[in-house]
Amino acid sequence: MRIKWFSLIRITGLLLVLLYHFFQTIFPGGFFGVDVFFTFSGFLITSLLLEEFGKARQIDLLGFFKRRFYRIVPPVVLMVLVTMPFTFLVRQDYVAGIGGQIAGVLGFMTNFYEMLTGGSYESQFIPHLFVHNWSLAVEVHYYILWGLAVWFLSKRSKSSSQLRGIVFLLSAGAFIISFFSMFIGSLMASSYSSVYFSSLTHVYPFFLGSILATVVGVRQTSDLVKQFDRMWDLRQNLLVFAAGLLVLLLLTFFVKFTYLFAYLFGFLLASLAAVTM
Repeated sequence: MRIKWFSLIRITGLLLVLLYHFFQTIFPGGFFGVDVFFTFSGFLITSLLLEEFGKARQIDLLGFFKRRFYRIVPPVVLMVLVTMPFTFLVRQDYVAGIGGQIAGVLGFMTNFYEMLTGGSYESQFIPHLFVHNWSLAVEVHYYILWGLAVWFLSKRSKSSSQLRGIVFLLSAGAFIISFFSMFIGSLMASSYSSVYFSSLTHVYPFFLGSILATVVGVRQTSDLVKQFDRMWDLRQNLLVFAAGLLVLLLLTFFVKFTYLFAYLFGFLLASLAAVTM
């Protein structure tokens, strides 16, 4: 089961983000770790939905949303409650418009709040206390829309293989639309923040993970992948993993948030590296 690799991928993404926040001058591209998480989440969620349909010939949409709710909402509410008493200890510009910030967090709209208020992920001029919740907002938007989409498609699919094929095509289409939205938007935008925060432009790593999930599931894999498993030994698998990790490290050390390259190719490369791993 490939589940044993998941913790390592999660740790890699988390480590990159932490290095970015604590040692930004040394690891200027650590923010790419977020896209590792995005790709991983898209793969995991799509895999679980497809495998649920493969076993039960149906998808429990209400159960899916309940699991996401209990996994996400209570920790977010707790974070806000724990954070608020400490707002008196930080600079007042961090808590400017605190009502809007909290509404954005609890409504999972922090990314759009930052876009509307002119916020920036790296801003030192308009800092917000909950700016880092932008990624959770994008994730929740994906969960809701993709959960509904796969459930709807499952109602019209006669077999597991048919659903996988349709999900593959839809994932590929959504990936192309989102990727080129970021590609074109970054060439035209005066500020990269709107392209970075937007759910439309930054959701494509999820769909890249979804594409992978139609071929390599958590518990179920295609015949083609099983053939590769039999052909490749541990050394070859480790070399592929190392190649993906090397790409992430190169991005982490040499690409900054303000580089156009990050938006044209950087996030795509980080996502592909996560897929490879």
